[in-house]
Amino acid sequence: MPMKISNAILLLVVVTLCATFSMRIFQGLDEMMGDQYWVVDTTQGDHGWYAMGILPHVKKMPKDVVKAANLDPASKEKYVIYSQAGDFAGDSVYGICFGIPLIMYLIWFAFILGFPDRVDPYLLPRRIFTIAVIMTCSIIVNLFLMRIAADFARDPMARIANVAGNHASLLFHNAGIWFAILFSALGTHSHSAQESAAPDSRKWQTQANEKFSWMFTLLGAVTVLELVLVKSKLALPDAAVDYSVWIIWVVIFMRMFGFSPKYWVKRGRGIAIMVVGTLLTLPIFYLLERATGTLGAGFASPILAKALGPENQNIGLSLMVSIYLVFWMEFAAAIRMNGPTKASAIEKH
Repeated sequence: MPMKISNAILLLVVVTLCATFSMRIFQGLDEMMGDQYWVVDTTQGDHGWYAMGILPHVKKMPKDVVKAANLDPASKEKYVIYSQAGDFAGDSVYGICFGIPLIMYLIWFAFILGFPDRVDPYLLPRRIFTIAVIMTCSIIVNLFLMRIAADFARDPMARIANVAGNHASLLFHNAGIWFAILFSALGTHSHSAQESAAPDSRKWQTQANEKFSWMFTLLGAVTVLELVLVKSKLALPDAAVDYSVWIIWVVIFMRMFGFSPKYWVKRGRGIAIMVVGTLLTLPIFYLLERATGTLGAGFASPILAKALGPENQNIGLSLMVSIYLVFWMEFAAAIRMNGPTKASAIEKH
């Protein structure tokens, strides 16, 4: 049964507010740094005591002082740069950075808590506990990633928080999505007194050939698409981050809408939400960038043009489109409008 429009709007508003608040935390770290670097403070030891040594000790240093020392062969003191403003919040590609926590909170609220219309009082405490565990796991994993990056960094000019070619905020929210999917797959949040019986595998009918053929067809299509986008400077040059999200989109699309066109045509409503939602999202972030001058859309961006040259003003478009295709596809499932239409269901019977 599809969710009521009022509940769908409420869900969208809540996850948007939570994503905004989450991004503000990382933007606060940027504001703390200002026009300075956080550098590793080796005077307090290599690893530091904070968080059991997971994070190194850091201190703020003016950028010109750090660069002068690191580039001067005669200088004995070299600084290892931990991070700089932009590594955490990513204002220059805000639309992309914002899309990841938007997906994360949608999964947490809609698929784990059952918010707003399927909140089970009996299961709510353990589902909240599950989200707390997911959040803790996400933070710890990212701290370890940063710690490992800090240990392996040998170039003093390396920015440790940005070693993965991404923003720390994206890393955290990606981990939040990953753990949420893992815990949901394990069923840790939905145990109840009335467990359903396991399916009888002897009755399963293999459709592997059809599934794999269409999966590789879609993967081939997005591969060609990504190559065209990179050549047209509409995607990140290394393509790895962009392409990984397109692969995720293929997997989720087949899980949501079926594994061949004969199923897709019956689920036009959900596919329409995915496409139209994405097409509406792009101009919203375009207008937001024009209004603020600091929160970049990732495409048609004066911020990117100023930083990377006019030819690179659209390099975030591929990632922007793929992320919001995933979000609106998940949203269609959350409000239970990704299934076959009523006419298709009647025709099947």
